[in-house]
Amino acid sequence: MPDINGEGLIENLLQLEIPEQNTGKPVLFLTNDRMVEVVGRHADAVSRRFRLSWAHAAEILVPLLGKDRIEARCLEVGLHYPKSLLITNLDEARDRLTTLQFPVIAKPTRPVSAFKTQVADSLEAFVAARWRMEQSMPVIVQEFIPGDDTHIRFGALYLDAGRVLARFEGRKLRSRPMGHTTIAVPEPSDEVYGLARQFFEGLKLSGPVSLELKRDREGRQWVIEPTVGRTDFWVGLCVANGVNLPLIEYCAVTGEPLLPAAQRTSHLWINGERDPGAIPWLMQNAPAKLLGHRIQGVYYDLRDLGPFLGALRRFANNLPGRAARKASRLITGKA
Repeated sequence: MPDINGEGLIENLLQLEIPEQNTGKPVLFLTNDRMVEVVGRHADAVSRRFRLSWAHAAEILVPLLGKDRIEARCLEVGLHYPKSLLITNLDEARDRLTTLQFPVIAKPTRPVSAFKTQVADSLEAFVAARWRMEQSMPVIVQEFIPGDDTHIRFGALYLDAGRVLARFEGRKLRSRPMGHTTIAVPEPSDEVYGLARQFFEGLKLSGPVSLELKRDREGRQWVIEPTVGRTDFWVGLCVANGVNLPLIEYCAVTGEPLLPAAQRTSHLWINGERDPGAIPWLMQNAPAKLLGHRIQGVYYDLRDLGPFLGALRRFANNLPGRAARKASRLITGKA
């Protein structure tokens, strides 16, 4: 398919030749927010050819993809959300950001934009980084909750018209760059589970959802962002620890029996393709985590080495380009 992230995805899906199967329509799994947004706008048409777990709730689900809608949802359900502003014109930033306390973090409102996050310790630093943000306007700018990646927890749920069929809780250890989790560990938490349920309560959503939270120095949990309509990239952490969310989704929409899913704490998850320094970082900063868990990678599996070898080749082929981009940023000062 030449276009999987835009409107062309719909035409490609509807024209796709699907072999006849005894199981009926195939189950559609989406892998990023742009896909969810596009398919959500055409949920009725797509559902005629595919099983889509959340099709019935598309009108409720799609608005949750916009980061400018999260604050209103938190106010509705009584959850903490950082003080925020919507910036549509960076020329207005100097005047408008005086109402926020620095440091601040900027995020594009639209999914899968040119950047994910930008943290600035001062107004001057924010203005200096406008080159990263100007192609992804508008942006949400909010007060940054102090603390590193290890203060970020997440609760994943599989919902059936609002009813919880499965749960999983974990914690980030490292992101490269910020916002892109590269090391995560299982960490069962009734508190995180309760907050995730609270955020989605009453929406009657189905399918996989999750909520990311950050604990401040006083112990308060602040909502960072939800994920809806798809699993997060760290779904391998859930699968390795006994909660196979894709399998649960498949069974739920096809009517197959659901096997019990109880969270374990045996594996940690590493995205070594994005973060080659993950294991050395663990050895230096959290050796007990490395010694106490088995490693689940994105691609590595002794039973099927093809994807892992393919990822190694892609990584090697991309090294010259990465080096050139890093050198360019150093030269121009756009670190």
